[in-house]
Amino acid sequence: MTAAPSGYHSLPDSRATRPLAIGTILLVLAGIVWGNSGEQLLAYLVVLAAAVLPSTLWIRMGAVGIPVFPIVALVYIPYFARPALTNSDVLPGYSNWEILRAALTVALFLLVASFPWRLLAGRTSSQRRVATDEFDPSREVQFALFGLLVGLIFHIGIISGWWSWLGSFYGLVRIVAVTFVSVALFFIGVTRAQGFLRGKAWAISVAGVLLLVLSSLGSLFLVGGIVFILAVLFGHVMVTKRIPWFIAGLVVIAVTVLHAGKGEMRDKYWESGTTYGGVSSMTQLPGFMAEWVADGMNAIATGSYAQSAIERTSLLQMVLRVQSETPIRIDYLGGETYALLPAIVIPRFIDSDKPVSQAGMNMLNVRYGILTNEETSSTAIGWGLVAEAFANFGYMGVIGMGLLFGTLCGRLESWSRSAALISLPTLVSIAVTMVLINVEADFIQVCLTLLQSFAAVLVFLTAFRSFVVRRSPSTSSIGW
Repeated sequence: MTAAPSGYHSLPDSRATRPLAIGTILLVLAGIVWGNSGEQLLAYLVVLAAAVLPSTLWIRMGAVGIPVFPIVALVYIPYFARPALTNSDVLPGYSNWEILRAALTVALFLLVASFPWRLLAGRTSSQRRVATDEFDPSREVQFALFGLLVGLIFHIGIISGWWSWLGSFYGLVRIVAVTFVSVALFFIGVTRAQGFLRGKAWAISVAGVLLLVLSSLGSLFLVGGIVFILAVLFGHVMVTKRIPWFIAGLVVIAVTVLHAGKGEMRDKYWESGTTYGGVSSMTQLPGFMAEWVADGMNAIATGSYAQSAIERTSLLQMVLRVQSETPIRIDYLGGETYALLPAIVIPRFIDSDKPVSQAGMNMLNVRYGILTNEETSSTAIGWGLVAEAFANFGYMGVIGMGLLFGTLCGRLESWSRSAALISLPTLVSIAVTMVLINVEADFIQVCLTLLQSFAAVLVFLTAFRSFVVRRSPSTSSIGW
């Protein structure tokens, strides 16, 4: 038997700083090459600097705990910084100065969020672990494989149409299953790094993770598969304190190819006027993935990928639209999208007439003329927290949301700073990070998913402790 993994250890500055410095320099050079004007380059660099700052501060704090905000902030680079370098087809009709203004608004959000995050993240939770639960390594591995199996069954069931009978319960079951399997994948990374997961069990894990990722891609959404892979890498990095660059490189290449072919595949497989479709049985999956890779390689070879990729990852255009029309043509919402939260939090099996979880996003799309009321039933266009905040209260909304966002992330990082790897603070922080990297989500979607993820982590830990823990100490290591 082995002890549960203890708290985190500081990461040497050199090991953490060098990759960040090299990556930042390469991004700056890329901006200089791609920028069409001084204003565009400045807009790009402003967002880049604000997005990299939290990672720099986290390293200076000792790189301890789950870096929720630093990771999420880095995701703002492809969604907000890169699109600032062009204003042709991606940002039509906007001047370079308008793009710079939008970039400064995004940077304002990140910088404001950095203040409460930095104040809270450096603190250690008052909860101390004075005893350690003992774990049976073989049961740890078995439990991780069980979680992987849960994810496989759920995603295969989605493709095969097994879950239609769930009705209004489907959303709840889905978030619990996805969070459960994400935490199990994190645990696979942990046990592999600890040396417990090896031999036949490791081979089964690799095959299972690949099948899980492929089945999640059957709907032509990349985010699910990316989150699953990140969960495994998170677990490995949290133990070894090293980034597996070779694996990370392969993931980047795979995502690039699939992203390049995603548009054409959706045109072929999604039902007209909708945001759903794909394979309908597991037997179609091999040919489907081969076709997707071929389309992606062709898009890259012909040069048609670059522009579409920027379009599909750009949230800067939503900030531009809001700032150009509010309050000149469209009044501020005054918190209307946020006011929907209390009604939406109620489970649908209790109130079958409650608003849909995308009600806030639908309101914004209709109000700004992006979609009609009828189109919102079949099409979803994400806005993100920054554009939504400006639409409600202007710059004060952006500042207020930044403070709230930074406080949430800082509290989570403080909570996980001295916690064991397999503990409530750590696993909740991992689950929340997986939620927040979807920067297209609006406030209501973030709040709902956070609540559901917290519940799913509790389910996971309860099952884990019942199955794996061999001795319970007087003070629990769950880390309440």
